[in-house]
Amino acid sequence: MPTYQADAVVLRRLQYGEADRILTLLTREYGKLGAIAKGARRARARSGGSLDLFSHSQMMLAKGRNLDVVAQVQRRGDARHIAGDLERTAYASLVTEVVDKVLEERHPVDEIFDLVVTTLDRLNMPERSSRADAAWFLMRILECLGYQPQLQNCAGCGRALPEADAWFSPLLGGLLCATCGARGQSGSPVSRNGVKVLRLMAAADAVLYDRLKLSTALLHEVELALEDQLEYHLDRRLKSLEFIRSIRP
Repeated sequence: MPTYQADAVVLRRLQYGEADRILTLLTREYGKLGAIAKGARRARARSGGSLDLFSHSQMMLAKGRNLDVVAQVQRRGDARHIAGDLERTAYASLVTEVVDKVLEERHPVDEIFDLVVTTLDRLNMPERSSRADAAWFLMRILECLGYQPQLQNCAGCGRALPEADAWFSPLLGGLLCATCGARGQSGSPVSRNGVKVLRLMAAADAVLYDRLKLSTALLHEVELALEDQLEYHLDRRLKSLEFIRSIRP
């Protein structure tokens, strides 16, 4: 069988037969694809943790009739700190679920692949805030999909927004002024500081964002706006988000 190399992240996996695993992979070169790892569940399997959820590996895949076959795998990054932490696992699951839902089979997007690898690497660092990193991912994936929220002008009337508290409307795709926000729009309130954080995130200033000490309340404002925006445009509820909301303080 012809073989090919792929830089891959494991998005999903399920048991198959007595010892195999079926994987959903995100690859840089070929986009999202399905593959089977034969014998991966055996105790002496050479792949070890290289095929764990969220792991990043260089793989050699063989063309198969229905599913391609994982022939060789060399781990490039592990997910040990994600696997040992419920919150980090939940946010990593959000990353993989979103990407799995929005990408078509065999349609590579370098920007999304890099975003996934970077986000999972950050979630694997115990010293970092998983909530802040997940929020950053949400803003970036919205940008990649063309759904970045409107934050400078009112999404209702188009007028420039003052430095003040605002209302976020996923239906209209951004912040509303006091007049438009008072018309019974669905959504959530965003404080003046929350508006500043959202604008900083939209500007993609990762260095300054990492320096911020975001309170739980401020993070909640940002998360709520971005999560609602994403679910509105995907037109579905995300299982990972439902779980995250159930474990948040």
